[in-house]
Amino acid sequence: MKALVEEVNTVQRRIKVELSAGDVKNAFDSVYRKLQQKARINGFRPGKAPMNVIRKMYGTSIAYDVADQLVRNHLFSAIEQQSIRPIAAPVLETMDLPKEDKDYTFSALVDILPALKIEGYKGLNLEAPAADVTDADVERELEMIQRRHAKTKDTEEGTAAGANHIVTISQTATVDGEPFPEFTFESVPVELGKKYLLPELEEALTGMKAGEEKQLNIQVPEHVNDKSKVGKTAQCTVKLEKIVEILLPEVNDELAKDMGVDSLEALRTNIRDRLKRQAEGAKRSQLETAIFDQLSASNNFEVPPSMVDQVIDSMFDEMEFQNDAQRKAAKASEDERKRLRDTAKQRAKNTLILSEIIKSESIQVNDEDFDSYVKELVGGADASKELDSKLVDSIKASMGPHARESLLFKKALDFVIDNAKVTETPAHT
Repeated sequence: MKALVEEVNTVQRRIKVELSAGDVKNAFDSVYRKLQQKARINGFRPGKAPMNVIRKMYGTSIAYDVADQLVRNHLFSAIEQQSIRPIAAPVLETMDLPKEDKDYTFSALVDILPALKIEGYKGLNLEAPAADVTDADVERELEMIQRRHAKTKDTEEGTAAGANHIVTISQTATVDGEPFPEFTFESVPVELGKKYLLPELEEALTGMKAGEEKQLNIQVPEHVNDKSKVGKTAQCTVKLEKIVEILLPEVNDELAKDMGVDSLEALRTNIRDRLKRQAEGAKRSQLETAIFDQLSASNNFEVPPSMVDQVIDSMFDEMEFQNDAQRKAAKASEDERKRLRDTAKQRAKNTLILSEIIKSESIQVNDEDFDSYVKELVGGADASKELDSKLVDSIKASMGPHARESLLFKKALDFVIDNAKVTETPAHT
């Protein structure tokens, strides 16, 4: 056997395997012997048919089996001989069928990891919003809770529409004498006083009563789909069909108890803690995005195609499908895979960047790290909460090996952030 290696690019090698006629003959003989043992031929006892009979019967049809045996017996030996470290199964390229009295050659494409040296991951300049939570943020959340618990009641006849009312409205509109569908709708409920509507429409509806109609002009804003109408005047007819009053509950301990906590103060604390976690998560997400953007721009390297395909498969596994057949069909669709390829390539590149940082900095995850990670996931914001050790072990076992890998990547990102200059931008405008 002779093996030759060609460098296709930094992440792929083509290995060409040349086999002698003797190697080929041995493979043919091996396949013939297996056929002889299984053959059931009239006039001969099972497994006792002469070899010349076997050759005559099967000689024209076993080339595929012989080729398969030659590839299986020699490809991985050739890869090992050439010190190639594949990261996925080799892809067999165009291959002729072997002939019993001839030398035989085949080739395969092998994906390998790129030789990396990630530069510039220490001392990055990063920006992220400050993870601040103000009293105003908490009060806005309380107001949203209050509105979610609100009730409604029909208003008395003759009530004038205003703030704290939900009105059901219909509207027709024309521009330059032609119907304007974007300003035409039927029986749409909307709350007044919250600036959900264009100012002209909100003003027109305020003070109207159920059953009334009004004509008004509205200047077409920039956010419409039909850009040819922007800036023009729409002639509108709006009808107010119904007025409903919103009954808001008081913001007090009773509302807090409806939310499952003992008091309004406890509810405010819970809201603040949740908003703080969300803000910290948003800050972390922005920092990670900036890290990958900067390191990808300053470290240009190719990504093995098989690695990208693996990421695409994992992306499909994360998606919701009605059944496994739909998921399988999506994975097999070239159009669907093409749609995800750029994102998958970037994810694969991010993984390679972090892997190299982990190797360069000798970052590890020990049992204490993993325990703390699990306790943080289960205990949430209450880091002091004691958790049963058996529960922790059970959760660790259920999380599988990928959990340690995720924690390892997290520690690598922690390292980059700790060694970066992080500028906090205002969280509120």
